[in-house]
Amino acid sequence: MTHYIENYSYPYKTRGSGAVTRTTEKLTGLSRLSHFLVGIETIDTLIERSAVYIRDMLHVDYCRIFILAPDGHYQFKSKRPESGEAVEKIFQLVSNSTDPQRPSSLEQILDSKARELLGLKIRDCHWIIPLRVEQSQVGTLVLAKANSTEIDAFPLDTYYLVDLIADQLGNAVHRKQLNEQLENSSIEIVLALSKTLETRDPYSGAHSKRLASFSEQIARHFKMSASETRELCWAALLHDIGKIGIEDSILHKPGPLTAREWEVMKSHSEVGAHIVKGLSGLENIASIILSHHERVDGKGYPHALRGDQIPMGAKIIAVVDSYSAMTEGRVYKAARTHEEAISELKKNAGLMYDPEIVEAFISLFEEAS
Repeated sequence: MTHYIENYSYPYKTRGSGAVTRTTEKLTGLSRLSHFLVGIETIDTLIERSAVYIRDMLHVDYCRIFILAPDGHYQFKSKRPESGEAVEKIFQLVSNSTDPQRPSSLEQILDSKARELLGLKIRDCHWIIPLRVEQSQVGTLVLAKANSTEIDAFPLDTYYLVDLIADQLGNAVHRKQLNEQLENSSIEIVLALSKTLETRDPYSGAHSKRLASFSEQIARHFKMSASETRELCWAALLHDIGKIGIEDSILHKPGPLTAREWEVMKSHSEVGAHIVKGLSGLENIASIILSHHERVDGKGYPHALRGDQIPMGAKIIAVVDSYSAMTEGRVYKAARTHEEAISELKKNAGLMYDPEIVEAFISLFEEAS
């Protein structure tokens, strides 16, 4: 990295303060791109927004990012699906060449149809840069400046910056693809565990799916990130997974539990947290499952947490869990009406439940009416 920065800065040493300012601007832009790539949520967002960062940073007219998905398909943002033919040509060009691509005229490598599909003109000076991680190609970056010569479009002092951009992009794409593969594996685990719970206790399976739907809506209300929302829904689906360890005589008892049976039943949150804590990709939801029976006044279980000590996800599930349990009813307790359940939530806001979450939950029904 130091080698690149030294080489990148060198051409400006004799050009005066204006050149130093341009150097600072470009390095600042590179830093901003780096921070953005660390927090990226999806590949589509990476493709779309990184292109804007790079176009502004390099002062080019055209920036497109094409990703090679693990399944061999190309990912790119375009209103013209047929442009995939041109994208394939670009991938073949850079994958078949061991030499770095340098700025050149499009007419040397792409026919008129391919240029048209990509939205480029014959006099646009272009630059096709492979995105690689070690020896594996993960994508391609295409830059272009309209009606320009190579030196006007891409001065020599830009080459090192482009190399750094390509390196950051390639690693970000690779990292995100690995995360998505892990996420897909996690989804399969969640669905398998949810099915296991539903087989063990059909009531819990249907109840959990309803909670996941409510939880997702509340997450949108609080503008939670995509990853936070996903984990909250997973936790909602698996909040009662610990009940697979509860004996049938207690789990299916058609009446109120004794004090001893209640202590056994309360252990399901700790058992559930223990189950998911050891599963790759589900570690973050363990604390939500563990704490979904805590109360904001500190009188819940298993650790008598209060207020902000309780994870946000657990406080959300506490509200939707109680509402669903009241309106669904139990073998030994008749279901309450929607109005009765809402009244109960309001009465216990600030005691059992977080008042803001109760308010947000109630607003879901007001918006739907």
